[in-house]
Amino acid sequence: AVQQPANFPTMLKQQQARLKNLVPDGISLNKLSSSVMAQFRANPKLAQTDPMSVMGAFIQATQLGLEIGGQIGHCHVIPFKNECTLILGYKGMIELAYRSGKVKSIAARVFYANDLFNYSFGIDDTLEHIPATGNRGEMLGVYAIAKLISGGVHFEVLSKDDIEKTRKASRSGTSGPWRDHFDEMAKKTAIRRLFKYLPVGTELNRAIVIDERAAAGIQDNKETAEAVLEGDYHEEV
Repeated sequence: AVQQPANFPTMLKQQQARLKNLVPDGISLNKLSSSVMAQFRANPKLAQTDPMSVMGAFIQATQLGLEIGGQIGHCHVIPFKNECTLILGYKGMIELAYRSGKVKSIAARVFYANDLFNYSFGIDDTLEHIPATGNRGEMLGVYAIAKLISGGVHFEVLSKDDIEKTRKASRSGTSGPWRDHFDEMAKKTAIRRLFKYLPVGTELNRAIVIDERAAAGIQDNKETAEAVLEGDYHEEV
């Protein structure tokens, strides 16, 4: 065992060989590493968290094959006191849904007061959304809709009050993506609710568990890193 590096960038560089074994087929570890380092440099508070916690968040993202931050924005790493939290974005959820091979199409959209928006439930559920041109008014809610390879269609509609309840229940509800990308987090909330009705795979179920634990403030990133890197490091004393 060697002494644990004092910072995440050094740890990330040293662990490239081992991390390659965690990446799903067809996903570039270099691209994932570049995405987390861009996020790390952009947010100085991440350097103040436990580097093993940042590594654990990156390992979880790597196992899912999701890029952190940037234009793609599959997920985000958020500092909270001395810990780093991995938060999934709606684009990450959609990416994993497509990878399951069971979803033909999936989307999430915000609807506004001046849009034409109607939906009903019954023997044949219906949903119609025609965005207004020009001023669309205030945000009223969000919906997610998925078409399955098997031919079924499912959708989930959430009001702004529903979204606010989810935001307030999240430990990061006043910071990070909820503060900077509210619409994105609202879409993710609808997609996550929608997944209850879809035949999603093991990978996506794992992502949902990670995201729900993070929202509840359950931190196990450091333990994740220690388990994967077991035998490589001992703690500094």
